[in-house]
Amino acid sequence: MSLTKRLIILLLLLLPAIAFCIDKKKQKLIVPGRWKEVVRMSVDSTRQLFSDTLFMTFSVKDSFSYHHRNGFVYEGIYTVGEDSILDLGYSRYKVVSRKPSLLVLTNIKGIFQLEPDLSEVVKTIVIKKEDSTRPVNNIDEMIGKWTVYKRTAPGTIDMSRNIRSIYVTGASTDGKLGFIYGGADADNNPSWFVKELGGGQSLNCDGKSPRTLKVIRCQDGEMILEEEETKYFLKLYQGSFPK
Repeated sequence: MSLTKRLIILLLLLLPAIAFCIDKKKQKLIVPGRWKEVVRMSVDSTRQLFSDTLFMTFSVKDSFSYHHRNGFVYEGIYTVGEDSILDLGYSRYKVVSRKPSLLVLTNIKGIFQLEPDLSEVVKTIVIKKEDSTRPVNNIDEMIGKWTVYKRTAPGTIDMSRNIRSIYVTGASTDGKLGFIYGGADADNNPSWFVKELGGGQSLNCDGKSPRTLKVIRCQDGEMILEEEETKYFLKLYQGSFPK
């Protein structure tokens, strides 16, 4: 038997294994569609009552959006690692089960069971056009707790510098005007603090590393910050400060 025929036979024998590997790789993706939380449990599997239902949407192109009932809508690109960690940028979950009719996720807060959402399409938050932006003249105009619900970048975002939320306090005795929390920061340990609102409407910050965030917009409970080519879209937590 010629060498060519032997190679062809070997290739034919390997095709099923190659197809299996491809299918296995595809299975690492979340089933596209809209999902709704139906069961929530503590880490010890005790069922819990909840009203802040979690909604998630996954597309065939690895993009996602998710929100809790009446909460901000978060968007971006997701990944599922070899260890079944679903990375949404803003948060991470361990994927326990991913079937067409059931998605089970876990994290340090508990266990979340989701089923396909057959309800009407949820309304998304639409931010106003930037051309109606009023200038920010004082840091006091930014006081409050702000949460990132969307971010945009032309390439890969450096997750070590990813912003989750910002708490602007205004003037204080220690000279810190606010705090910036990264994705993995504890509530009592922010990675950065705000030093000043400088020229060009820029928040000059320090802490884990110096950084400057340009304030594109801050009004009507909405804020847009820009750092190089990355934009962060934030909403004001209504319970933090009275209007």
